[in-house]
Amino acid sequence: MRSPPLFGVLVLLAACGSTDTVECEPGFMKKQGRWCVFDEAVLGATADEAIDDSSGAGGSEQTEEAEEYVFEAEAPKVELSLEEIEWAMEEAIRIVRWIDPGKMHDAYAQVEADGDESCPEYDEEYYDDNERYHWRDACTVASGGSFAGSVYSNYYGEYTDENETYDYGGHAFFNGSARVEDSRGNTFIAGGSSSYYERHRTSTGDGTFYQSMSGNYRFDDPSLYGSWLAQDLNVSVYHNSTMYIDDADHYGGGYSVYWNASISGLTGVINALRLSEIFMYSENTGSMCEIEPSGSISVRDSAGNWYEAEFDGPKYAGAGSFPPDCDTCGKVYWRGTLLGEVCPNFELLVDWGERPWL
Repeated sequence: MRSPPLFGVLVLLAACGSTDTVECEPGFMKKQGRWCVFDEAVLGATADEAIDDSSGAGGSEQTEEAEEYVFEAEAPKVELSLEEIEWAMEEAIRIVRWIDPGKMHDAYAQVEADGDESCPEYDEEYYDDNERYHWRDACTVASGGSFAGSVYSNYYGEYTDENETYDYGGHAFFNGSARVEDSRGNTFIAGGSSSYYERHRTSTGDGTFYQSMSGNYRFDDPSLYGSWLAQDLNVSVYHNSTMYIDDADHYGGGYSVYWNASISGLTGVINALRLSEIFMYSENTGSMCEIEPSGSISVRDSAGNWYEAEFDGPKYAGAGSFPPDCDTCGKVYWRGTLLGEVCPNFELLVDWGERPWL
């Protein structure tokens, strides 16, 4: 049988009226000459001692162990020289022009033609109401290939409009998310929205071009190796431009061009770029400065740092721009720090003939 605890013995003694009490254990004190209770002074000292111990050698060891897991990031630094930044901004113009929407729409028309009567299954009522094709399916074509996903599209191709005002060299619409394998084993993958046209006025030959594209598009057909469709890029491009031929209305010809674009997934010196509201038009159409656009160009290096330059050309048709702003140059900033000036070759924006895409 276990012995009763000391406190219980004291209570029993008190209940029996005994005046003889035992001495209190260390850490306790006598109250009313009979009760043993906790000594708060001793408890306070013990707590203080515990705190003092934690700030000693043991605490230091724990701190050292924690420091082993702390990652000290290197301070960011400028990776590109001004010459490299200038080249990268010219490269950004070339890359944006490289995103030819006609290649994507031609590629989809090619793989879509491999479908048959049952794969994919089209929504006929949707076409009657909207004059655009729509399918949502996951199926295999009898002759080989497959369709999976959902697409709204129309491929108008090359034609002359009903009023014979424009000759279209290409015109198409796509919106959807799909994976299509053609009968030759090539795979087309698309997720996004794209509409575009390229046309020339029948009476003058003046060309107008439009592109609105966003998303990710890929096609591994060997015939497209080297094109942007062979890369894994995320694109967002809006483009509108006009090219005037040399005639009585526009002696010497003329142009206006607008780009608002961002592209990522690139490999090399830059892995992303952005052309923000780049607008440029010719002196023959009224520009006060035809050698420099308005807007900004930004490029991102492999370390993830952006370099941005703002340019001072006319911001809209009829806007003024005078020296020293009209000099093709812009100040470059890196993380808010001025690095200097770059002067890209902006003829790259308008050195095209029949169409603006490379």
